[in-house]
Amino acid sequence: MGSSERFVEIASGHITNRGQADLVTNLPNLVGEAKDLHELYHSWYTFDKDIKYHLEGTKSIVSFKGVYYLDKIVLDMDKKNLSDDDFIQLVRFFVDVDLMQDLGVKKEHIQIWFSGTGFHIVLPNIFGFTPSISLPFTVKSTLQDVFPDCDPIYDGARLIRAPFSYNKKSGLFKIPLRVDELHVLSFEQIKKKAESIPTERFFSKYEFKDVSPYLNQYLKLHTVAPVKIQDMKRSAFDIDPTTVVTCMQTVLSKPPVPGERNESMMRLAAWMRRNGIPRQVVSETLAQWSGNDKEALSTTDSEFEKGYNYWCNDSIMSKYCDPKCIHFKRKDYSMALESAEDLAKKFVEYVKSGISEKAFNFRDIYNMNYDFTVTPGELMIILGDTGMGKSTFVSNLCTLLRNHKIMYLSLENNWHLTYGRMVQMVNGYSSNNVLKYHELDEGSATFDKDLKSLYKSFDNIYFGHQSPNVDKLQEAVAFQNPHIVVVDTTDEMHVKNVHNDFERMNLIIRKLKEIATNQDCIVIAVHHVNKESARNGYIDMHSAKGSTTVVQKADKVLTINGEEYEKDRMVYSEKNRNGGKLKMMFEFDKNHMTFKQKTAPTVGDYS
Repeated sequence: MGSSERFVEIASGHITNRGQADLVTNLPNLVGEAKDLHELYHSWYTFDKDIKYHLEGTKSIVSFKGVYYLDKIVLDMDKKNLSDDDFIQLVRFFVDVDLMQDLGVKKEHIQIWFSGTGFHIVLPNIFGFTPSISLPFTVKSTLQDVFPDCDPIYDGARLIRAPFSYNKKSGLFKIPLRVDELHVLSFEQIKKKAESIPTERFFSKYEFKDVSPYLNQYLKLHTVAPVKIQDMKRSAFDIDPTTVVTCMQTVLSKPPVPGERNESMMRLAAWMRRNGIPRQVVSETLAQWSGNDKEALSTTDSEFEKGYNYWCNDSIMSKYCDPKCIHFKRKDYSMALESAEDLAKKFVEYVKSGISEKAFNFRDIYNMNYDFTVTPGELMIILGDTGMGKSTFVSNLCTLLRNHKIMYLSLENNWHLTYGRMVQMVNGYSSNNVLKYHELDEGSATFDKDLKSLYKSFDNIYFGHQSPNVDKLQEAVAFQNPHIVVVDTTDEMHVKNVHNDFERMNLIIRKLKEIATNQDCIVIAVHHVNKESARNGYIDMHSAKGSTTVVQKADKVLTINGEEYEKDRMVYSEKNRNGGKLKMMFEFDKNHMTFKQKTAPTVGDYS
């Protein structure tokens, strides 16, 4: 069946008015004329005629078990709480850097649509997705890895706004934009352009010709072939227990407990569904675990159609809690609904837990008359080009936080260089003096005292020099329970089975934010800049090496700018999710490895 004979689910007038199918080729007629101001949505995937019979019988696509097709990839970028200028810059960066520069997507394969509130970036099937009943699982696991900051609209039942249709919320139309228009028009000008529907609407103009799947190396296939439980345990479930929900692994690895079999199956089905395991694989796994094919099928269908979730205080799973689980400390697996009273009581405990002791305020350690506070759960990125002193700035900052337990991963320098520089900065020594002051007699009665005098100003810092696997880091943080974790630099961290730099950096940054949140600590990550910013010589929020994930996931972004052979360094907060600016001038003394504050900024200076 050709693409012209495919069907989509339609919702006309309102997104809830769904349950009807129509040919893809009939979409232009359904959009209507300019005077016909009605909303129109269609399914993200296309289908053969089986979808018509299914919708006639059920009025819902959720339980559809036929073949899914995908001709176009739609990436959804919402404005959320960004300003107009930041949002349009983010979209431009995504197109120029994330798509064309990092992934190598060809310009002619990028279509841009303004949806009335945000943007739809449309690509041909360059990943090589093939029709199947499990296609949504393959698409979701692939695209969420490659584009983690786009809205996840890849589910089999998802609807999207039709081209040229009306957006009732904004009073604007969904209109196409050329790539050059995206770069020259402001967000306000784009909205003005979308106030009226184009007179000529050539739908065929926006059809892609046959395109070879040149990004198929990112494809994450999901099979629906029967899988033996022992094979599943060697593959899907035989991974580092700190990266998954260990209670589920425990249940799956043992025979069903009498009286708990069906309840346990519901929880296993929910866990596997949430991790993108296809419906049939889930059913086969549960059947072999439970020994009851019929009950396994019924449980799987119920979970995939209704989407139940279970959490850590669940009556069945709580007995399997394991300290190795990443959710053990916070008990935050899945979503639990809480009343205002519950939250109020939790907040009292939160305050009592010493949250203020774990946070730090730049005002307390530098000469400034306004607050810039970093709190547990936050990820702070430090950006700067080579020679700007990123590591030195962070090291100096750590030496000023004497009441904090700090885990410092110095991954670009060997241990003796890291230690020597710390001794330099806290004692005011030159590098030669560091060697001189360590020429101590181990047999001397004062050896321990003399040695301690050199490092006592940073004995709250614990150092690591081996580049950790990102999945192992959370386990180490949970064990050490530091207030602050420093990663210097993110480039030196490892990710299992990921060799693409773009994808690797996405995973690292997302994991660091997860660690900050789950472990109630502050994560400070030193990060390199992209080649373009290095050439230009000026660093801002969009200078981060990698994708938009770096700046989007970060709660705070500090940049360090200056001339490499000059001493002045400007430290500026490009982003602070909790409000407030930081702008300070320092003198970078390379001989003594120090960042000395030069000015005493005020709020008024940077408003």
